[in-house]
Amino acid sequence: MDRRLVMSALIAVAIAACGGEDVDGPYDALPLEGDFTVGVSRVVHVARDKYGIAHIDAQTLADAAFVQGYVMAHDRLPQMDILRRYGAGTLSELFGALDPSVIDTDLEMRIHRMRPFAMQAWAQMQASTGEDDRQLVVLLQRFADGVNAYADAIRTDANPGGPWDLDPNITVSFDASRFVDWEPVDSLVLGRFQAFALSWSTPYELDLTELYNGLRETYDLASPAAPEVAARRGIAKDLMAFTPVGIEFTIPNFPNVDSETGTTSNGSEPTTTRTQAPHAATGTKRPHVPHDVMSRARAFFSRNLHTGPFGALGPHAFMRPFAGSNNWAAGGLLATDQHLQLANPSLFYPTHIVVRDIIVAGGDDDIVENDAPLDLLGVTFPGIPGIILGSNGFLAWSGTVAEHDVNDVYAETIVPCGVGATPCVSFRGTQVPVQTFTETVRVGVLGTLNPSEERTAVYELVPHHGPIIPEIDRGTHELVPRTGDTALSVAYTGHQPTFEIRAIWNLAKATSLQDGFAALDDFTYGAQNWLMMDRSGALGWTTHANVPVRGDAAYTWNAATNPDAPAPFFVLPGDGGTEWLRDGSTAVVSMSPRYIPHARDGGAAPPLAYLITANADPVGATADNDPLNGPVRDGHPLYAGVSYADGLRAARIGEMLRGDTDRSIESMARMQHDTRSTLGAKLTPYLVSLLSTLETPTLPLDLPAYFQSLTVADRARLVQARTLLAGWTYETPTGFEAGDVGNDSAATALFNAWVHFFVEGVFSDELARLPGGYDVWRLGSSMVARLVWAVIGSPQTMIASAVTGEPIVCGVIGEADASCGKVAMQALVAAMTHLESPAGYGTSDVARWAWGDKHRLQIQPLFPNTALDLPGPGLPGFPRRGDTSVVNRADAGWNDLDFSQSADGPAQRFIAVAPGDTFSERPERISVKWALPGGVIFDSRSSHYRDLLDDYYLPEKHFDAPYLREEIVRDGESRWVFR
Repeated sequence: MDRRLVMSALIAVAIAACGGEDVDGPYDALPLEGDFTVGVSRVVHVARDKYGIAHIDAQTLADAAFVQGYVMAHDRLPQMDILRRYGAGTLSELFGALDPSVIDTDLEMRIHRMRPFAMQAWAQMQASTGEDDRQLVVLLQRFADGVNAYADAIRTDANPGGPWDLDPNITVSFDASRFVDWEPVDSLVLGRFQAFALSWSTPYELDLTELYNGLRETYDLASPAAPEVAARRGIAKDLMAFTPVGIEFTIPNFPNVDSETGTTSNGSEPTTTRTQAPHAATGTKRPHVPHDVMSRARAFFSRNLHTGPFGALGPHAFMRPFAGSNNWAAGGLLATDQHLQLANPSLFYPTHIVVRDIIVAGGDDDIVENDAPLDLLGVTFPGIPGIILGSNGFLAWSGTVAEHDVNDVYAETIVPCGVGATPCVSFRGTQVPVQTFTETVRVGVLGTLNPSEERTAVYELVPHHGPIIPEIDRGTHELVPRTGDTALSVAYTGHQPTFEIRAIWNLAKATSLQDGFAALDDFTYGAQNWLMMDRSGALGWTTHANVPVRGDAAYTWNAATNPDAPAPFFVLPGDGGTEWLRDGSTAVVSMSPRYIPHARDGGAAPPLAYLITANADPVGATADNDPLNGPVRDGHPLYAGVSYADGLRAARIGEMLRGDTDRSIESMARMQHDTRSTLGAKLTPYLVSLLSTLETPTLPLDLPAYFQSLTVADRARLVQARTLLAGWTYETPTGFEAGDVGNDSAATALFNAWVHFFVEGVFSDELARLPGGYDVWRLGSSMVARLVWAVIGSPQTMIASAVTGEPIVCGVIGEADASCGKVAMQALVAAMTHLESPAGYGTSDVARWAWGDKHRLQIQPLFPNTALDLPGPGLPGFPRRGDTSVVNRADAGWNDLDFSQSADGPAQRFIAVAPGDTFSERPERISVKWALPGGVIFDSRSSHYRDLLDDYYLPEKHFDAPYLREEIVRDGESRWVFR
């Protein structure tokens, strides 16, 4: 039944029950679509605007939270259910009997104990007498009540036939009658899950360790070695490429105690000297971890093993494989986009909440007057009340992943001890018993459980570190009991009760930069680049989080001078020499907030010209390719992280800001939609210079002979490649839109195919010899970009061939050494050949090489249901501009030759405008422009199912988010009333 018809019937019943009485409200000019007598103590008005966004206008926090829960559940309940099950590890209750690999997903997530930790946090908040916690308890409980009120209305056993009629395309995978009531803990689980997904770097550290140790063992330490192997001694250093490709740091130094403006650091703290010089020998060596142990640990977190029909439900769908978010602010404008999963429905939920006169902190008899009513416009993750990113009119804030290193992997030596040979770990000369915790995984179909299908999983725990990474039997979908005397455990700042919800709540109430900074004191789990702008246009940025301080021995690695020493981004020895420092015996010592990278307008210093974050190194700590030789404070090195993006997006944003004489909303929007290939601009001049010698080769290497050996067809391919690349403007059009300059579209396809063949040609032979082999693509696009740039842009830093004088990795082991230029030309020939073939475009006519034919975006639902695929069942994806290295990131990937956009991209685009800015239409409050990749209402019959995707996101336009009452009425579509 059509939703509007259902609502009309509901309105008639409701109004009749009320004697026909209506309630005056701010949105009376809009058609009344729903009238409810449920859940609130005072009248709450809701307006749905033409974009589908619900604007909630309430007197009390309790009522606002209830109605937000009800409305959000109406719009996104199936998504909310899936997301809470992701974090809690209960997806198997819905899909485990259909796809046993989902059981593996739950087993992986249970190691993090998100629900038990969330329950502890909830109990502490309930017991707290703090005003913020009292408000949060009301917010979370009343939000849950609202969700459950809607769930009751759709349960057919409670309300046969109504009042809501669910989309049949959704009920295929969502059984409303078996929906488990929402609890406040579910919202806390979701908060933990999102912080986890954006900060969990253990798989990266395992991959990096396996690569580095394999290179050391295979090449650097091999003895006796074949000559071609011996010639490659030292390449382990070459492949630890941390130097950014693009140079644009958020602030120029670390820490900025002596130069910052208006922050908590006052410049008075003395620089201290650590007892160890950087990279000093301590006698502590990086542990040797058997290959089979590393392989099993890596497999536990492998995205490639979730391959069943519900494989997209693997936790890696939400964990960042490669960061790609952008933040910048300048001249009274703040622009942001978050690079996350693109799914149907979209990951973010836009919302507007107004709390008019009072905030109920504990109950109807406990009322606190509020001089500045809450007026929150922004996005949240479905299932979390309030907003996470957005504006309250006084302050706007956004976030990108900061890449702080907040988890370490330890190699444990297991020894029998105690009665019954209990397993212990060796630690500081003693034996510490290994503890356990048990999780029960229930298996079913859409909530129909079979008691015989309950799985009991016993996890091991090293008390002073964390859980031991187990092994899953992919045949039985159960944990394999550990054997052997070596295991890997994980220490993680998220493996404890945390209160990120408190930080988000206080941020929502902040009215100044100082308030915003103070709010984030409670954001301890993971790390974000929080960028803020107040009504005056003043800027602030902080990456506040708990960054553990390790013992000095953990920072002594240097690729050249101390290559076998420990580093936090490698597996560390578990014997006690590289521990997180503790205050007494319990609390972990974290880097002082004074030194956490941050900056803020204020004080006597001039205002900040601009701030930029794009997941890149914010302070230049890796600029010299050594992440561990930074300054020392409080006797410890200031190490924050290493897994940064390649810096290309940050550099491009800086370039555009410095060249922006317009500095307007339109210019910010153009920057958000910028699709200039940053890596293409860096590397293409090198290729063109090599191709310029094609007819008259003069290079004193192996290129002349290579050119002369080419077939007529291959020479013609290189001539065509030269034409394409020499004329490329580095724009990346689909080839379908008007204004495609020359052959930019074909050049984009050629360059991205070339990267694939070049990387394979340079690194695959060396990596194939590592124990078990190694796939360079496991390191992600940022590390690949850094490696390619090291080979081409700074070859003098790499081990050179005695024959060519160029990086020896360009040669193939067992063959005559080749120059990197020759490999680059071979890769161009291979790329041209592929693009001409049936697997490519099936033609040598480059005018028909439309990038958008290969680079398409397919948006899929969280659970497999082709009826909910976008653009539609059986239809090809949306043609997309851009590639993996652009600001408007649209990952094509280089690991294979399927250039369809991966399932992630900008999950929202948001521009905030300070009221003092000449572009603002509002005299007192920050205004907002938006673009979202979907629709607000997850119902394929609704006009708001995909309208924001079709009307704004794909055409690369923004819409003005209605904020003031008159704007909401002007752009309104309908209204609801809750009595």
